[in-house]
Amino acid sequence: MSSRAGSVAGLGKQRVEALTDGIFGTVMTILVLSVIVPYVTSAPDPTLTPPDLFPLMFTVLSYALSFVILGVFWVGHHVVFHYIRRTDRLLIWLNNFFLLFIGLLPLTSALLGHYPLAQETQVLYGLNLIAVGAMLYASFWYATVHHHLVDPDLDLAIVRSGQRRVLMGPCVATVSILLTFLNTDVSLGSFVVFPILFILPGRIDRFWRRQELA
Repeated sequence: MSSRAGSVAGLGKQRVEALTDGIFGTVMTILVLSVIVPYVTSAPDPTLTPPDLFPLMFTVLSYALSFVILGVFWVGHHVVFHYIRRTDRLLIWLNNFFLLFIGLLPLTSALLGHYPLAQETQVLYGLNLIAVGAMLYASFWYATVHHHLVDPDLDLAIVRSGQRRVLMGPCVATVSILLTFLNTDVSLGSFVVFPILFILPGRIDRFWRRQELA
């Protein structure tokens, strides 16, 4: 490990990671409660029939989609901060804005669940994903430019691979938004593709395996 990796220059990253984990845990909990609470607290309806439960299906699917997407962003943040050795004021605020847009996901997810085929709600959901991905990309780009917040000997191939993978998120969300102008059924399905692309192993995973074998 380089001497700079253990340097006290800059600010530690532990509190940033702790805050991030706390926000993710809170947002995931809010997502769960947004599905459960309205139906647990409402009065029983004896006339309820299976077709009446159809709207609930979209709410549950929206919750599941957003929960998995939050998991994707949490993993992405974990990977980014695996390479970051220290922080500074600008990186902390980039991370704060990343968390700001993470906190909006329960709202845009609820709108998507209630109005799944409305172009406006799909656009808002897509913009939310773009904002989160853009802030994560900005954090990684800023930390790695001139290697000033990462190890100076960090392989540029890892940096480029990580940047491309993070940037793929906003690109996919942008395509989903554009598809809303053609067909909202297709665009809704494209949002499901979003987390799948990141759950599948990417090039950066191969770098990790090489490091483990080295």
